[in-house]
Amino acid sequence: MEYLNQHKVEQLTREIGVDNIPVLLEIFTGELITYQQQLNCGNLAAKSAYLKEISHALKSSAASFGADALCHLALSVDEAVKQDDFVEKDEDISFMMSCLNETHQVYSKYLKSLKSNA
Repeated sequence: MEYLNQHKVEQLTREIGVDNIPVLLEIFTGELITYQQQLNCGNLAAKSAYLKEISHALKSSAASFGADALCHLALSVDEAVKQDDFVEKDEDISFMMSCLNETHQVYSKYLKSLKSNA
């Protein structure tokens, strides 16, 4: 699964305009940092609560920006929560942190390339 689905980003660019995409990507990458910070705070119960909240929020934003791996993970966690099948585990939080970090790095690099080509 891709961290950045180029096709989806290009489609979004056509829909909103080439001048708007850097602004929205900056907002998206900023949200990823905020989510990482939230998952670093508190005990397991607090982190799990954040994980549930973040996963719900990420379902649509990650899909919109073509962050397929992050979207897939967010959907999985959110579905487990809805099915009352979610168990608090450090591994889930670590996996989300890793996915958030990788997605942030890939999108930051992509955003930098957009700005240098402008």
